[in-house]
Amino acid sequence: MRRDIVWECTSQMGLEHLVLTIGAEEVRADGVILLDEEGDVFRLRYAIELGADWRTRSATVSVDRGNAAHTIAILRQGDDWSVDGIARPDLAGAFDIDIAGTPFTNAMPLRRLDLATGVPAAIQVVYVRIPDLTVATARQDYTRLAPGRFRYRGLGTGFEAEITVDPDGIVIDYPPIWRRR
Repeated sequence: MRRDIVWECTSQMGLEHLVLTIGAEEVRADGVILLDEEGDVFRLRYAIELGADWRTRSATVSVDRGNAAHTIAILRQGDDWSVDGIARPDLAGAFDIDIAGTPFTNAMPLRRLDLATGVPAAIQVVYVRIPDLTVATARQDYTRLAPGRFRYRGLGTGFEAEITVDPDGIVIDYPPIWRRR
């Protein structure tokens, strides 16, 4: 199954187009984001390969900003992660990647976790900051509030949002940042 999804950024000028392909053995996400952060315009492109269990296998993330372009490659094999071919034992324990700037990466834990209503589930993710593409771990939690409604919390940042998703677990609304068109 292939889906084309478009989100508009509601907190600044921006737009994302995602091509999501869900197969029997793997899930592939290919997204392009254009953002204007107070006159600093950049393009973010990502390609994520997931197993049928929605756990990250690999990701390539690129940023084009002004005359500069930067790309990183992330690989997960079992509990081992590497970034640009360099082992990153500090990332062990994470199953999901969270790329700042896209609502898509919320789908992975929502699809993977069996969340009971009202009970938060804490996870560790591999977090990619934009536009500098630094990679670190981050602690987050998700709580099912109702069918299709979840609370997301960044446990290290204090950021919190109530998101709505479609039956496939793909974000519809992520205030105050993204809204599906």
